Amino acid sequence: MAMLYVTQGPATGQKFSLEGHQLVMIGRDASCTLQIIDPKLSRCHMQIKHAIDEKRHYAIDFESKNGVFVNGAKIAAPTALNDRDVITIADTTFVYTIEESPFAEHVLESAKRYGQGHVHTRTS
Repeated sequence: MAMLYVTQGPATGQKFSLEGHQLVMIGRDASCTLQIIDPKLSRCHMQIKHAIDEKRHYAIDFESKNGVFVNGAKIAAPTALNDRDVITIADTTFVYTIEESPFAEHVLESAKRYGQGHVHTRTS
């Protein structure tokens, strides 16, 4: 099961499971699957798409104002994610991990040391 761990920004210490989601919209708007209250985020900033046939996830910039960065490089096209990739949008940083990753829980514990934030998820 793939996860996003918030390691920096307003939601630091939170985690979000990508299981069961074919498309996750991330932004500050309440309609987003993963809402993060970061004033530098676009209302609908980015998407994480699950390509079921390829068994992988892709990061997609949703025409955001400030861009999406994967491992420090600004993306212009859908970008395949690998275990431990760092995704940065505005002041928020995520680490993408896969279930088999021994790194996953370490990421969350490290992030919690820097404080808790808030993350809202839409359930419907």
